[in-house]
Order: sequence, then C-alpha cells, then structure tokens
Amino acid sequence: MKKLALLAAMTLMGMSASCWAAVNATVLLNNFDSNNPILYIAPGGTGPGVAGPLNANINVQLLGGPAAGQLQPVVIAGSTTSVIPLSAVDGFFDGGVGVVPGVTAGATATFQLLAFVGTDPSKATGTFATWTQATGKWDDTPPAVPPSGPSLQLPAGVTVGGAAVPEPSTIALGLLGLGALLIRRRK
Repeated sequence: MKKLALLAAMTLMGMSASCWAAVNATVLLNNFDSNNPILYIAPGGTGPGVAGPLNANINVQLLGGPAAGQLQPVVIAGSTTSVIPLSAVDGFFDGGVGVVPGVTAGATATFQLLAFVGTDPSKATGTFATWTQATGKWDDTPPAVPPSGPSLQLPAGVTVGGAAVPEPSTIALGLLGLGALLIRRRK
C-alpha cells in the first residue's frame, strides 16, 4: 500500500512539474512595434546612419531573465535560435516570439539587447539597451496554441559598429591655426 501511495505521489509531482514547465514567459522579438530602428555607425564614421546593404551582417540577440544578474539568451519559440538578423535596409528585426528563461509567465522580466556585426554575440560593440517590462505566456501542452507575447518596449538610441568620430570644435580649430601661425612667424 505504501508503494502504491508513493507511486501516485511521484506521478502527481511529475505531472504538475511538466504542466508548470509547459507555460513559458514570452515576448515578441521585434522592434517594429516600438518603432525604434537600430542605427549602424560605420567604423571611422562621423555619426549614425541606418544600417545599409554594405552592413548586411548585423545581428541582434535579446537576453532576458528575472533580474539584471541572471540574463540568458531569449530563444525563438519552438527552436534553439537566439541570434536574429537585422534588416540590411531599415534597422529593424523580427524573430517571432521568444521564450524568456527563468521567468514566470506573465511576470516582469529584465531585458538587454545586444547588436553586433557578425554572428558572435560576445564580440558585440555599441550601446546595449537594458530595460524591464511585463511578459506574456505560452502554454505548449497539447493542444498547443500559437505563441504570443507583448511587444518589446525597446528604448530608442541603440547603435552598433565603430565609434563615432566627433567633429572638431571651433576652439580646437582656432588653437590649431594659432599654433601654425606662431610656427610660421618664428621661421
């Protein structure tokens, strides 16, 4: 009798654990809804410009988790992919719906967006947007419903690429001219 009770208890725990694991925190993996394109700064460039065809190898990766110190890659629902290509024309990306690791469905999560040239997120350069927002939920137990989630509340001003070279100020140009004049007068 004890074995039967123990077996029933283990079965119930296994069923509740699998049901709990089947409901996932989700978010839409795009920046269309926030209307904040990611800007590309060409290496040695003088300022940001929207990503163009020459910079077609720009990708983004969204990290998410319950707190800033616990961020992990947000994967596209139903896959293992977490790197999303940036449109080479307008600076937008769309990866469908992402599953947020370690976050209870419908809870608030912390996110960080990495934008980088190439396919290796560890080589990311530029501004990394960090924010918190509510998540959606996706129950993938049969009968599975299509995943959905809230829009990313991506902040404006995310850039990727080389550092911008600032324009020289009027004072710096004036001092340079004065120095050249003094050198010329000395000769």
